[in-house]
This record gives sequence, C-alpha cells and structure tokens, in this order.
Amino acid sequence: MRPRLAALFAGLLFAAACGGGSGDGGGLTSGGPADSNDDGLDDVVVMDGSEVQVSALDNTFRVADIQVKPGTKVVWENKGRNDHDVLPVSGDAWGVQPEEFAPGGVYSTTFDEPGVYRYYCSIHGTTDEGMVGAVVVSD
Repeated sequence: MRPRLAALFAGLLFAAACGGGSGDGGGLTSGGPADSNDDGLDDVVVMDGSEVQVSALDNTFRVADIQVKPGTKVVWENKGRNDHDVLPVSGDAWGVQPEEFAPGGVYSTTFDEPGVYRYYCSIHGTTDEGMVGAVVVSD
C-alpha cells in the first residue's frame, strides 16, 4: 500500500475513534462537484467536530488541507490585513468573493458529500499554486 494511502486510512481510523464536537452545523450546504483525486495533499490535518476553522492570514490558509466527516461546517475567517476570496477549483456552488471577505470577514459552508474539495484565493494564487487548500470529506 502506498504511504499516502496508508496514512489516509490511519487518519480515518483515528477520526472514527474520536468523538465529535459541538456546533450548530448551520450554513450553506455544499453541492458542487468534488475531486476524487487527493494527489499533492501530503499534510492533511484530521479535524474533529461538527464545525472547524480555517484562517486566511498573510497570503496563506491555516490549516490549508483538512479532513472532516460529512456534515461538517467549515468556517473560514480572514484574520489578515488583505482582502481574500475562497473559490472552489471545480464548480461554483460555494465560495465567497473579496467584497464579502475583507479583513475580519467570515464565510462558512457545510460539506455533506464525501470527496476532495479544492479551493484557492484568486487574489494570492491560482487553482494549483500560492494560496490554495483542500477539504477532504470522508467517513
């Protein structure tokens, strides 16, 4: 088994063994296409709970690549000095434009379907370089 695949399975087992957190689970529900390809996602962080946080700060997403369970609400907060956006690489069913994600801005969406949802900031990157991230949704 490839090391990356083995790590993914280990993460899934770990996530299944851990309990969830609290949160209202509200927000928009994702309906856009997911990418089943997780190539290039070496440092995926397993995050537990019904709501998780990602910060946009100084031209990077922190934590950029996360793994969550279906039904998890992901909340992006612009904690930096610059305007940002959060755009899906595939489709347009979710995301936020710079006018709505200035410093201090908050955006959230709920990911219900398993898959890999790649995203980027078009101001500080492209679909595959710069300010990029991914939400891996897996049971």
